[in-house]
Amino acid sequence: MTQATDPSAALPPQMPPLEAMFPAEYIAANRGPLAERVAYVFMFLELLVVALRFISRRQIKARLGLDDYLVFPGLLFCLGMCILTIIMTRVTGMGKHMPIVAITNMDGIISWAKAGYAIEILHSLAVVFPRLSILASYMRIFITKPYKLAAYALAFVIIATSFAGIIVSVAQCRPFSARWSGEAAMAKYCINSMSYFRWLVFVNMITDVVMLILPIPIIWNIQLGVRERIALILVFALGSVGLITSTIRFTIFFKVKELSTDGTWLSTDLAIWSTIEPGMYLIASCLPPLRPLFLKFLNIARDKTYRSGNASKGTKMSSGGITKNNTVEIVMERRSKRQSDISDEERMIQI
Repeated sequence: MTQATDPSAALPPQMPPLEAMFPAEYIAANRGPLAERVAYVFMFLELLVVALRFISRRQIKARLGLDDYLVFPGLLFCLGMCILTIIMTRVTGMGKHMPIVAITNMDGIISWAKAGYAIEILHSLAVVFPRLSILASYMRIFITKPYKLAAYALAFVIIATSFAGIIVSVAQCRPFSARWSGEAAMAKYCINSMSYFRWLVFVNMITDVVMLILPIPIIWNIQLGVRERIALILVFALGSVGLITSTIRFTIFFKVKELSTDGTWLSTDLAIWSTIEPGMYLIASCLPPLRPLFLKFLNIARDKTYRSGNASKGTKMSSGGITKNNTVEIVMERRSKRQSDISDEERMIQI
């Protein structure tokens, strides 16, 4: 988007220059580029982990399950969040102070208010599918009815809060246009949606904690060694990494009391963390299936290191009873053991 080099050139003739009304630092302040960089980084990470997830599934010849299919809409909505954040910084003036945007680009204020609807709805959809994917992966290990019912109940809460978020976003102003018609119209025709979204984030945090705790008793009772059980618990705990971003977003909601006074500036942090949060859920949902792929590359790296470190030893130590053939046999034996370990780990992921 092409921007005027001198913001004062966009002012009506009767208005004084911006420099006469605001400090230079206030005029130049722009957090939009930061929001853009975050969006681009998460677009790359989201595409990468989803691609690696299915490469890993193919590597261990695992049949795709519901958890895999739920990743696709999750990726679509997460990418939508990233794209919308970029559009808001380039078109609406998000990242700059609202008085500056109102003077230099009044249409940007209206576009920013309209985009607010879209980002609220997209966020509600973007956070639900990766979390449902995590719950679907839990169903691989939940064989008892109480745990299955708990997972279904948790899925219901996640879907219900997402649906409620969409309803509030769509119905918060009547008429629709009141959202971009000024403070008086918003006060008369709009509900205080900020209060609702603060507590919606809190509900998400509670469900994240439950998702973290829910599989631990089942995993601990699996017939595996303590080391393997702890490793598996840590793998599933990765699914709740979104709890960290939800907590940060929750605190930001309480810092931002009202968007009408300087919304294009204050909403930047909300937009950034609203992009990060679903992205982290999506990444977290893809990390456990990546374990077999990680173990394979680790095995290859160990093999190369072991062969390079012992090739010369095998030829020089034949007088001590260790020949080159002995070394090859040792390497093959260790490789076989590691392959067996990997198979065990792969089975743990597919439980």
